[in-house]
Amino acid sequence: MIKELSYKPEQIGNADDIFAVLSQSSDISKDRLRIIRSYIDARKKPNVKICYRVTDEPSSDSSVPVLIHRDKAVNTSQRPVIIGFGPAGMFAGLVLAQYGLKPIIIEKGKDVDSRNKDVAAYKERGVIDPSSNIQFGEGGAGTYSDGKLNTGVASEYKDYIYDVFIKHGAPEDIRYDSHPHVGTDNLVNVVKGIREQIRALGGEVHFEEELKEINLHNYARPARLEGITTDKGYYPTDKLILAIGNSSRDFVRANCNLLGITSKPFSIGVRIEHLRADIDKAMYGFDTALYKNIFAANYKLAVDTGTGNKLYTFCMCPGGEVVPSASFANAVCTNGMSYRGRDGFNSNAALLIPFNPAYESDDPLYGMIFQDMLEMNAFKLAGSTAKAPFMTYGDLRKGSCGSSYTSVRPTYSPGVVPCDFRELLPGYMIDTLIEGIALMGRKIKGFDSESAILTAVETRSSSPVRIPRDKDSFQSISVDGIYPAGEGAGYAGGIMSSAVDGIKCANRLAESMLL
Repeated sequence: MIKELSYKPEQIGNADDIFAVLSQSSDISKDRLRIIRSYIDARKKPNVKICYRVTDEPSSDSSVPVLIHRDKAVNTSQRPVIIGFGPAGMFAGLVLAQYGLKPIIIEKGKDVDSRNKDVAAYKERGVIDPSSNIQFGEGGAGTYSDGKLNTGVASEYKDYIYDVFIKHGAPEDIRYDSHPHVGTDNLVNVVKGIREQIRALGGEVHFEEELKEINLHNYARPARLEGITTDKGYYPTDKLILAIGNSSRDFVRANCNLLGITSKPFSIGVRIEHLRADIDKAMYGFDTALYKNIFAANYKLAVDTGTGNKLYTFCMCPGGEVVPSASFANAVCTNGMSYRGRDGFNSNAALLIPFNPAYESDDPLYGMIFQDMLEMNAFKLAGSTAKAPFMTYGDLRKGSCGSSYTSVRPTYSPGVVPCDFRELLPGYMIDTLIEGIALMGRKIKGFDSESAILTAVETRSSSPVRIPRDKDSFQSISVDGIYPAGEGAGYAGGIMSSAVDGIKCANRLAESMLL
């Protein structure tokens, strides 16, 4: 039996026990009630509805389709190696460990507890560790992008991923919330739990160790993998998953020719911040701070501008903050994150403009070079202090550079400096931002407020390169035995899609080891 239930915010927003309320409304006993989906219907403000779809039917076993070779014998004579412990590497490692293949995982960055200290030092004092920051370390960049699990990717593996996250401390509501959100504060424990599960199954996770060389048995095309060399030793293996993340500059430069790396489109832009209460009222008609069970409003916008370019929002962080996401010194790069409570003063999102490096250069690394140039120029523009350039939307629109912010206070740490983005971004991007924000203001009241804060520059929304792989085997077309995976290899964009791709690569790898 499935029932659709809806409530006014004041009927359920501060309920001590949501399941008790749902049970009473549905006539389903609390011990049998299961929420299938929850969402907010704000189409007819002020008549906003908090909606639930519930059932008394138990959920089905979601683990069956994941380990598709579970009952088959595999060759365990040589252990597979994984480079990178972000979402793709974590879930590839977990699946291989569950197969009994005892993977060895090599992560350039630090464990998440040590990483937290380095991130704090960067935010507080502008001191960056190039191997341990918001881009590198246990959990990958996803650890500090608040664990948004919504994705356009359709996959039977999604329930398995939810199961793993919940097992290790994520909230149960990620199964059914229309905007599943773990929260950075929860992700710290989740990634540690996954790491320890892999180790308990015989896998290894090595931190602060960097891949230096891919060793080949022969150099014909395709070459054949023989092992890898790190800064701490040699690992013989003929199976390697490259889950390198989208900021692995050194690896991409060193292996561009070997792996036939190509450029791919990505996006460039800035972060926009509004008062959370203003976004809540525009979206829902009320301030979510009034209710403990209703989280800050989400939005997702895209507009076509007269410049011929699209402007769209990405990685929207309700009640969150803008964070420093550069991966090398003397650079500024922004990202956003929220804690589980999503109760900060501001809400923010990336405002992005598509960019195709192939239109500018034949160099496969041009996109990465352009990203680095923008980030270094942002650093210089803000005074070479690790602070970020900022403008209000009003100043951007008027062509002036104000000296302070107004009602919206920027959340970026280590701080911001008023700057003119015309000294940083190409003219067509400035025009796209000005017009695009105005158009978005027609969709969300106040989005184009003159007091909205813009912080530059956002360049790491997705990888600027792709490592080509065979569409069936998922192996590199250049080196047999290498499986490019996740966002850094150009096959995902976000936590969920990266995790799904890691699982797919692990299954293809396991299939190649069947006896």
